[in-house]
Parts: sequence; structure tokens; C-alpha cells
Amino acid sequence: CLHVLCGPGDVQVINVFAGSPPPGAASWWDRETGATDSATRMAERRAEDLEAFAVVGRSAVHLDFLDAQYEPPEQSVSDIVSRLRELIDPEALVYAPAALGDHPDHERVRAVAVELAAARQPVRLYADHPHAVRCGWPAWVNGYQAGSGEGVAEQWDQRLREVGLTEPRPAVHHLDEVERERKLRAVSAYRTQIPGLASTFGDIEGFPAFPHEIVWALS
Repeated sequence: CLHVLCGPGDVQVINVFAGSPPPGAASWWDRETGATDSATRMAERRAEDLEAFAVVGRSAVHLDFLDAQYEPPEQSVSDIVSRLRELIDPEALVYAPAALGDHPDHERVRAVAVELAAARQPVRLYADHPHAVRCGWPAWVNGYQAGSGEGVAEQWDQRLREVGLTEPRPAVHHLDEVERERKLRAVSAYRTQIPGLASTFGDIEGFPAFPHEIVWALS
């Protein structure tokens, strides 16, 4: 969400699943990205994260909940909600992933956002790339009339109906050349992750610095 990060006012980034598992082994995804120890890899990822946000003049808070890849014991939505309420002003506008692809961590954070919205927190959901565009872009986003466009649009609509968005007409932010270059510099900080993601998403237009940012108002 470069348009949010570079927008006016204070922006606080909170990464929910930034905790380290016990040292001495590597999960399936960490092995896929060349790691031999997941605790070391998570330390590297947190450092990359701080480097990425420094490009846009922001910083990040890292919580100690664990990625789904580490098969953690139950981490309830209510526990995450409680932790976030300690950090977020009740009047602050919260952005959370729309979980348009199949990513369990994004789905869990979206569930947290729904809980916050039910408590009258203003919440926006953003299209979580690259997972949202695994099968391409809806035609209404990029103007292309590819055969997969309608299928992707229906998939997105179905996911959004899960959280009560029955008329999901979002705000679409098309980044200009300068914005895309800045976003690319920020995203390129994630050196441990991009090669692994590229094996699945590298053929999608705009990867890794996607040119379209889509936001829905949840509350």
C-alpha cells in the first residue's frame, strides 16, 4: 500500500506474524527460500522489513505471533485483537489484507480486522498481492479483457462476501512511474522472499512492485 505509506499523517506498520520459532530447524517455506534455520531466517526477514519501510520514511512494529508455516499452537483471533488494541488508537484507520488468495496468515489478520470493525474501528481491506492476483487481474482493474478476468473478479467478490461486503466497489490507486520505482526499491529489500515468490507469481504483470493498489471500506 505505497499510497498509504507515502500519504499524509502518521502511519504505523504492525507485522502480526513476526515471531521466531525455536532454533535448529527450517520450515517448508524457509527451506524453499534457501534457509536452514527458521529462527535465523525470521531475524533476517525482520531486518529486511525495517529496510523496506525506511525507503518510504516509516518504521514497523514486529509482534511475536508465529507464521502458519511453523504450525504454531493455537493463536486465537481474540489474542491478536487484544494485542492490537494495546497498540492502536480506537479512532485510527486500520488497513488489513483482504485475504483474496489462499494465505492462512492473511486470513487470520482479516478475521482480526472484522472483529475490530465490529467494535466500530474504521477498517479498510487491501488486495493482498501477489496472492490475490495468482490468476491475473480482474478486467475492471487494469482494463484488460483477458479470459481469466471475470473468473478473478468473481473469486474476489466471493471472498469479500465472506466479510459482508456485498457491493464491493473499491478505490483503485494506479501508481505512476515515480511511485512504482519507489515501491520497487522498497519491495526489493525482501531479498530472502522474492526469488521464492517469483517461482509462482513472477509472470504476473507488475511483479514484484504491483502497479495497482485496491482498497475496500469495511467500516
